[in-house]
Amino acid sequence: MSIFEIKEKDLLGRIGSLKTKHGTIETPAIAPVIHPIKNIIDPLTIVEKIGFNLVMTNSYIIWRRYGEVAVEIGLHNMLGIDKPIMTDSGAYQLMTYGKVEVSPKEILEYQVNLGSDIGVILDIPTRYQSPYDEVKREVDETIRRAKEAITLDREDMLLVGPVQGGKYTNLVAYSARQISTLDFDIYAIGGPTQIMENYLYDELVTLVMTAKMNLPICKPIHLFGAGNPIMIPLAVAMGMDLFDSASYILYAQKKRYMTPNKIYNFKNLKYLPCTCPICSKYNIEDLKEMPENELTKNIALHNLYILKQEINRVKQAIHEGSLWEYIEQKSRSHPHLLNGLHQLRKYILFIEKFHPISRGNIRGIFFFSTESRLRPEVYRHFETMRKKYSPYNYELLLMVPETKEKPFTRYGLIPYIINEIEKEKLDDKIHIVIYTPTFGIIPIEISETYPLSQFEKAEKLWLDSKKQIISEITWYIRRYEEYYQAILLLYSNLTQKEIIWEAKTILRKEIDIPIYIKLISSDLTLEEKARDIINYIKSNVITIQ
Repeated sequence: MSIFEIKEKDLLGRIGSLKTKHGTIETPAIAPVIHPIKNIIDPLTIVEKIGFNLVMTNSYIIWRRYGEVAVEIGLHNMLGIDKPIMTDSGAYQLMTYGKVEVSPKEILEYQVNLGSDIGVILDIPTRYQSPYDEVKREVDETIRRAKEAITLDREDMLLVGPVQGGKYTNLVAYSARQISTLDFDIYAIGGPTQIMENYLYDELVTLVMTAKMNLPICKPIHLFGAGNPIMIPLAVAMGMDLFDSASYILYAQKKRYMTPNKIYNFKNLKYLPCTCPICSKYNIEDLKEMPENELTKNIALHNLYILKQEINRVKQAIHEGSLWEYIEQKSRSHPHLLNGLHQLRKYILFIEKFHPISRGNIRGIFFFSTESRLRPEVYRHFETMRKKYSPYNYELLLMVPETKEKPFTRYGLIPYIINEIEKEKLDDKIHIVIYTPTFGIIPIEISETYPLSQFEKAEKLWLDSKKQIISEITWYIRRYEEYYQAILLLYSNLTQKEIIWEAKTILRKEIDIPIYIKLISSDLTLEEKARDIINYIKSNVITIQ
């Protein structure tokens, strides 16, 4: 039986269950990092009161401080919890201080003997500023250590195989391909800490997606050091299942107060923008009057509540199929996060392969801005139009702007036009195609295919997407010119008028068939509008009289 089962998917994100000897972890999950000596929050509070189903601690620190005594006590007894515990191997200390006093084999065996649920090999993390040749040597050494680790008896401890390479994408891809040939229970992406600390989210996307595309799609993936709530949804959308971070306490020590969309300097707060148990128990004056250590502890507890809340929000977004909309909203939290969302567009082909086509609970999708057009459903439709679609032969291509009412064939103006066409027995002569700022071009015969009629959009998208709509109209007409003898472009407002006139200006130099343009009158009923359009066709488009 697989230790990792995927229950729901959205984009590359998934809700899954990861089985360990101390219980099943529902993913995505973040593991708060607990210092085995200096933690100021009781681990039992973290797992039982706040609700985290996984924690992480450092086996190297335990080894240096307690040695075999810790083995006799057992890791779970040391922390006082009976929940899954993940142990790091000392790689962070290796990156920070340049060396550790233990061999890769020794620390792995020590993690097994401690009773860790999830252990990590002693890899060599990539430093952001390291030169290429040095990183290449470190990647090769990590791969060598991974090959050695996978052969060791780890009993029932799950083992993590890290990918390294940092900003050198060819090394990341090479590392991921090599590590993926080894049957690790979990794969991990290392070296993102400095990238995330500097909010270089476009580089983070490149790193994560390069690794993701070269790792087994069915295995869980851990992202080391990810603990800022504003970027967790983006990371989950890229297929990250597990996270670890000491951010809750490190931020608190610097009096940094987390919220879902921003990190505040606590000293500058006049109000508490939160209703977690800490912020409900105390007011801002109470907190500011606390002794330093007590304030730090309470901010850390608050930060933990925010991180848990963020994970739950992401899971809900996956469940209802709104993860893209959630990361789009979150992208307005920080300009660099928006850069990351745009960078994600480069990988949309890969994302679309695994993004669900439909789900049991059908819901409409939202278009807020031009970034909404980057989502995989739009790309999937474009690919269908380019590769699989072809119209029949008609005398007239009737291009109608998207209407607010949907489905298009049942509500609004379009069913009235269809009715008039049928009354005049012009069914085989007129082909209706809808142009829209969301999906570009939608032929009427496929307009009820999900989600081509199941969406809502901001009207501003017409203005913001003018160039794209013009390009899509001209592309369709160029591609299928031979199927029509004339074209009639309808519009109902000034922006649509500008779009179709620009399209006509471009096309009249390239195609031979006549192009007509007509305003949809706003003073008529829907039935009268449809009748007016058909009368115009009969009077002016000579080819179908």
